[in-house]
Amino acid sequence: MEAFRNMVNDAIRICLDESIKGRLNLRNRIYKELKERYVIVACYPYSVAEVAWSIVKKHRRWHRRPYAKRQMMKVDAGEYTINGGILSLPFRKGERLLVPLRYGEYQHSFLVDSTLKRGSITMTENAIAIAFTKLTRPYAPTSRIGYDLNERSVVGSDGTLIDLSRVARLHTEYGIRRRDFYIQHPNDRRLVKKYSASSREKERVNQVLHNVAKQIVRRAKVNKQVLVLEQLKGIRFSHLRGNGDGISQRRRVSQWPFARFVSYVGYSAVWEGVPIELVKANGTSQECHKCHQRNTALRPSEREWRCPNCGAILDRDLNAAINIERRGKIPCLGEVRPGAQGIDEAVKGNEQTTAPILRAEALKSASIGQRPITSSES
Repeated sequence: MEAFRNMVNDAIRICLDESIKGRLNLRNRIYKELKERYVIVACYPYSVAEVAWSIVKKHRRWHRRPYAKRQMMKVDAGEYTINGGILSLPFRKGERLLVPLRYGEYQHSFLVDSTLKRGSITMTENAIAIAFTKLTRPYAPTSRIGYDLNERSVVGSDGTLIDLSRVARLHTEYGIRRRDFYIQHPNDRRLVKKYSASSREKERVNQVLHNVAKQIVRRAKVNKQVLVLEQLKGIRFSHLRGNGDGISQRRRVSQWPFARFVSYVGYSAVWEGVPIELVKANGTSQECHKCHQRNTALRPSEREWRCPNCGAILDRDLNAAINIERRGKIPCLGEVRPGAQGIDEAVKGNEQTTAPILRAEALKSASIGQRPITSSES
């Protein structure tokens, strides 16, 4: 792994010094040089070029010279084998590395599943990650369901409520621990940096988000629904200093992983073949889902409000989830479409229509889901 990291840094240096554009051009440039210098088999320069080019692309956002810091190595799918819990990797000509694996029942289910196709493998000092792919055929959805994401809950348009308050409690718990630690060691920057970089908090939060994402996707798959989620942007910018919020609220909002949760739901949906759609969430909580009147005077603290136009009493989160669902555009079976033959146009004041005509939407394409699993090296 140390030799692989050195090869990646050499490739990064060559790429920047010679202004090489593209991963394939970088591979052709470093192939012969790295193979002779490090006396390795031919498969590693290809993986080195892939890792180095991904780091160089991020360099444009870092505004500093990049380099590979951690020890790691990556091997393509056709270069390794796993037999009886033993990972076999190529090393030099005629030599291979044997690494015993330690994994649980969940990881073992991926290894024995014949419907999955193994991808590349990435090894670090503490874990091994194997990428798997499978072909999933999306079903023909019969309805939609929208979800409104809040700090402490996820509310569905069908009235379901999923508790997410544990994420806020974890952030608060670890925040208190860090504060007390900083008070006890105010001058020891080395310990402060080491303590603040702990991944325990992130791992526990990710576990909660993964479980909730799987629950949402599983429910949509059973009911053959389209998942409609809000596209969240600019949340942290709306809670900057000076907007009237307290420091504790700004800290909670800045720590809440909104985009991470949406990405978990997204890749879980692709893996299970569930159609998913992201829509703009502007004004979804202020617009009445019955008369479409927007209440611009609604304050953020009001969780229940009365529509000034039709007088309906609305729950803020449920109302937003219904509006999010209606903004979805993926067609569903049995959906009533305005202007269809034999169907009156459903407009405001004319919500009653004749019986809908069932339409079967042909789903011609299949989606590919990719999902990594990890196994610790024994």
